[in-house]
Amino acid sequence: MSFPGFQLDDILGQDTALTFLKRYSSRPEMIPPLLILHGPDGTGKESASERFIKQVLCFEGTSCGSCASCKAFMHNSHPDYIRFPEESGKVIPIGSEDNPEEFTIRWLIRSRLNYRPHLSKFRFIVFPDASLIGNEAETALLKSLEEAPPFSRFIFIVNNLDKLKETIVSRAICIPFHYLNQEALQKIHSKFDIPILPFQGGSMLSFECPKEVIDLVQEKIKDKIETQLDLLKLESWIHSYKDEHPEWKENFSYKEFLELVSLLLIYEYTRTGYENHLSKIESIFQFKSEIHKRIIGLETLALSRLFFHLSL
Repeated sequence: MSFPGFQLDDILGQDTALTFLKRYSSRPEMIPPLLILHGPDGTGKESASERFIKQVLCFEGTSCGSCASCKAFMHNSHPDYIRFPEESGKVIPIGSEDNPEEFTIRWLIRSRLNYRPHLSKFRFIVFPDASLIGNEAETALLKSLEEAPPFSRFIFIVNNLDKLKETIVSRAICIPFHYLNQEALQKIHSKFDIPILPFQGGSMLSFECPKEVIDLVQEKIKDKIETQLDLLKLESWIHSYKDEHPEWKENFSYKEFLELVSLLLIYEYTRTGYENHLSKIESIFQFKSEIHKRIIGLETLALSRLFFHLSL
């Protein structure tokens, strides 16, 4: 009997990806050394990878929920599931030559990759944001991907394939995830009681910021971005919020705040006439891409460039 609540079928609106994953879960020996799950954030990539891995590692191959493998997986203690930590943009290094640190590439290759699994028939190594693998570390992985042990499998998760080297992508089966349509969003809302915010579009990306901040940004943007003066006031307020944010006192993230502003701007321009605002929406998507680059001080420059284009 399968364990309810943590199955591949929980993933809604991603039929293409599920076709791949279900085929591989039914024939684990056919899983290639590297799978790359790629697509927009908040569309189910990591949730799908977890459910897929749990089913493949399951002794019954069904994600039964009762075998030792399923129990270990659900308690985050499965010895054959290695998930590299995702530490707010921190680059995954190759590791020192003599005594490589834990969760570096040399540590993985020397102390985990070539040893047989402890509990299940396979071992999975997951990078929840593969774009964080450093250049030197990525190069070191190439040989391991080419000559991976028959029991070890890699899963890379990334929002854009362009963030990985072509030599990595060429060695993988790439599984696409897409923005969710409204029907899928409503099913997710009904099935899991997850709130759906209209400005999220086709993504289930959650925000760590307080509801008061979401309401505040909506108030600042709705019906207030038509004139150059409106845009100048909004830009000034966004700049000042980096230093003064009384509604968001704990765990403040300026990048997350800018991501929220971006999505609300896209929603407002779409709501008030998508075709008339195409160039502005494209500028916002470019801005969203730039703020996630690991370059100090880029946010300020990118924000100024964005509002210049919005005012044209």
